[in-house]
Amino acid sequence: MPPPVKSRSYRSPLRERRAQETRAAILDAADRLFGANGYLATRLADVAAEANVSLATVKLVFRTKTELLLTLWHRTLAGGVDDQVPVADRPWERAIYEASDPAVKLRQAARNATMMRQRIAKLYAVIETAAAVDPSIAELQSRMAGEFYANQRAIIEDLHKGGHLRPGLTVAAATDIMYTLNNGRGYLLLVHDRGWSPQRYESWLAELLQRELLR
Repeated sequence: MPPPVKSRSYRSPLRERRAQETRAAILDAADRLFGANGYLATRLADVAAEANVSLATVKLVFRTKTELLLTLWHRTLAGGVDDQVPVADRPWERAIYEASDPAVKLRQAARNATMMRQRIAKLYAVIETAAAVDPSIAELQSRMAGEFYANQRAIIEDLHKGGHLRPGLTVAAATDIMYTLNNGRGYLLLVHDRGWSPQRYESWLAELLQRELLR
């Protein structure tokens, strides 16, 4: 018997580019509508109309509005790049671990936090408002908080490994402190409510983290 004929996978660069463009158009539309009208008032049909695609296309790409919001969150964190690379693998996050001086590590952490807060402040407010009344968004917010806590713990464990934590401060306690001080609510209160500049916030956070965490 002749060997079975293997089917060839067909790959169309044009089709892939159009799929990426459609995905980006949907995310852009969701960003505009969530910001203008809020998450709850925005339907997937509204996003489809704004993106000039069918509702079926939106559901095919993102399945649910919650998944659309989560993807938008990760893209916003990454500075508009929809490549799904985790925060921990970004060059500006790796710079924390590449530094040998613990003060430099925390200054980089404060710089990263300020940069990300500037990117996500509007979307963070959208999520926080929706989480108060939508259980699925509350669960999503909890997942985001868990990811953020894990990132903070990784920094603390790096400091602990180098022997840089303040004497008597456990990894768990230090993580709780960093998680609290480096939380997005503080940025909103100081920068958006009290009118601090992002640069002032960054300097304040870096000094506070060093004072509370380091020897």
